[in-house]
Amino acid sequence: MTGRDPFAAFRARMDGLGFRPSSVLGQNFLLDPSLHRWLAAAAGAGQGDTLVEIGAGLGFLTRELAAVAGAVFAVEIDARLLQLAQADLAGQANITWLHADALGGRGRTLHPELAAAMAAELRPGGRLLVVANLPYSVSGPLLAELAAAPRLPARCVLLVQKEMAQRVAARCGSPDYGGLSAGLQALFEARSLRDVPPQVFRPRPKVTSAVLELTARTDGPLVGASAGDRASFLQFVRHVFMQRRKTLRTTLLPAVAAIGGRMPPLDAAALAQRAEQVPPDTLVDWWRQATAGPTDARA
Repeated sequence: MTGRDPFAAFRARMDGLGFRPSSVLGQNFLLDPSLHRWLAAAAGAGQGDTLVEIGAGLGFLTRELAAVAGAVFAVEIDARLLQLAQADLAGQANITWLHADALGGRGRTLHPELAAAMAAELRPGGRLLVVANLPYSVSGPLLAELAAAPRLPARCVLLVQKEMAQRVAARCGSPDYGGLSAGLQALFEARSLRDVPPQVFRPRPKVTSAVLELTARTDGPLVGASAGDRASFLQFVRHVFMQRRKTLRTTLLPAVAAIGGRMPPLDAAALAQRAEQVPPDTLVDWWRQATAGPTDARA
């Protein structure tokens, strides 16, 4: 594949379509080609893998992903950007495009076609990987939806606001540890790989970004859990953390009721804790007791 045109050429094409970047949609274009290549390498994709990109934009990162993955499923909400990306990458046969809001499903869940792509049969030995430059305003809901997707991704490499990356990777007991931290860490090993300054984007955001890596756990109590069980657990955790400054004596019963469960037999010391003091795997144990049944081991 030949190299891409300079951004100025794309800017002229966008102007011709009457496009103006939307802050609501988080349309900040990552321009550094070396960072595009770095993100593609960080995904660790091989020719047997299926890679989902959420927020393809002008296709700059899509180009690099298609060079390393067997198949790329690229989602873009803006029809004008999608038109330009498809034209630029018209010769790339391993890209499937979807014009949609990634959270366009009922109740702001994954769009049905995106969910179907994530559930589709993989190539023998292949993995499902996700790469995204996530809009800041929807990164939390999208992360939760990825955790409850039909198939749990083997790895996610996500460009997010630095504050979000810190929250997701925060350890139990730290000020940043919350419901999203606990829910995702029960399923993934989370770490922030590097900061990304505003200067490499156009338009420039007002905050620093970071690359968040989520790698599916192989040793956790939710390994092999079904999408339904993962969604139930995440709902339980959200309710546990809704009043995080109160003790579990107050917050646990509503969380159990939210999933139609029954109160686990916890002692007074456990109930005297706040949610931020409870590790992810302990929350899984309590969720299991509340649902009073084994985790469905279907993938």
